[in-house]
Amino acid sequence: MLAKSTSIALANKIKICLAERRDKKEEEFLKSKPENKKGTISKGIIIRLISQAKLLSDKNEEIKQIESMKKNKDQSSLSLQQDKYHALLSLIAEENLSAELMDIKSEYTRFLIELNEQHIPSNWLDDWALKAKDISFATHVAKLTHSSSKGSSILDQSMSKNARYLTTNALIEPDIDTASSNAASLPIGDILKINMNDVSVIDCLKNGDIELFEEFTEDNNKIHSWVNALKQAYDSDKKQSYFLAKQVYFPVKNDYHLLLPLTSSSIAQKIYLEQKEYFDDEQVLAREQLNKKKFNSTIVVRYPNKAKLNVTASNNSNASSFNGMRGGKLVLFSSKPPEWTKIPLSYRNKDDFFNKDLVYPLLSEIKELKKYLRLLKEKDLSDRQPVRAASVIKKVQQIIHSIFDLVLLSNQNEITRHWTLGSQLPIEYQLFFEPWRNDELANAEKALGHWKKRVSKDFARWLNRQLNKKSKLGLTPIQAQCWENIFSKELRAFIAIQEVAL
Repeated sequence: MLAKSTSIALANKIKICLAERRDKKEEEFLKSKPENKKGTISKGIIIRLISQAKLLSDKNEEIKQIESMKKNKDQSSLSLQQDKYHALLSLIAEENLSAELMDIKSEYTRFLIELNEQHIPSNWLDDWALKAKDISFATHVAKLTHSSSKGSSILDQSMSKNARYLTTNALIEPDIDTASSNAASLPIGDILKINMNDVSVIDCLKNGDIELFEEFTEDNNKIHSWVNALKQAYDSDKKQSYFLAKQVYFPVKNDYHLLLPLTSSSIAQKIYLEQKEYFDDEQVLAREQLNKKKFNSTIVVRYPNKAKLNVTASNNSNASSFNGMRGGKLVLFSSKPPEWTKIPLSYRNKDDFFNKDLVYPLLSEIKELKKYLRLLKEKDLSDRQPVRAASVIKKVQQIIHSIFDLVLLSNQNEITRHWTLGSQLPIEYQLFFEPWRNDELANAEKALGHWKKRVSKDFARWLNRQLNKKSKLGLTPIQAQCWENIFSKELRAFIAIQEVAL
């Protein structure tokens, strides 16, 4: 026996659902475009009222303000349209009323009376309960296989599982879709799925708990009429295929078994919700940071090599309610296993550092500097002016710091300390990676004091080449000397910080 409180809560939820549906229809009636049927104009109340206000009033500035009104934070969309309606009427004096304006007011009044009457729960159930015969609750929707199929949808309640396969019954809590042979009947399906304390309206019907309908009427005959009609949404064992359905002849022993593949809307919905979860503002920002090679603490989630399958035409809800949410699209994930693994950054087997391989991880920083220098040249502006010179230095420093980050990362990826002893890098670059080395070769090079100057010069030449490539900057050794000076200063600080950290 269902608790009285749960019955009342379910009935209240139905009332709320119908009230929201009623408000949505009123909002649409107010803000829609006018319709012209055989010379008779209807709907589009706000648009028509604006037109009348412009004709019957000289308050053009106020009309413009009303047209551009935006919804407040605590205001509903319907309330906004209602405020526009009353604000426009207030601009028109009583003596200026026209026949067209009276028609608009009369049409809106009639519409509200009819709309309110239709959405009284008992009246609404009278009109809609019979449409439950068009509804079926399913995990596998026939129309997702072919949008014109009139075959039966299936509710998979089997318990058999196999960990090697992704099947609908492998889902912990599969979402049950509302399939319909007629999209216009879907609203009754939404009512049947209303849930309270893990008990839905359809559960009440199955268990014979019909007390919730007593909240809408005292007429027992009417209640039983609703119940008998609503039961048709699930109480039917008649299943049929259709000539547009896919069929697979599967051999078994000396015969064959006919398989009828149906798309699992429950799995499709799980995939849809899983992806939707990773399209919030936090993920969007993290992806932007990743593309700019910037740090972000949020782990970026991506699904590569996706494909989308359009399964219905413009009326996506015609197949099922979930399909309407998904915009009539099924997302297909690639089942191909990965063919590569990321190789950790290492310079152990390389014999140089400033080469074309270094360009890619620094591409955005190099492009930013190149763009700025090109702008100065096009505007014939000097880069010696203090503010501009500081901007150039800052952009070069960003490139240098990114290079130092690569050096640190490469060191972290090496298992042993003093790994440069076995590398093919020139001694100057061995000290660039491991300035703390105190072996004989390293000490001799440090005593000469030339290694930092070589690395700085190599950087300057390399940067000049990258900036001159596919551009008309025409940078010369004069600019290279500038890059060398900046790098040399940053390198001294970089080495000092590493020596202090030891």
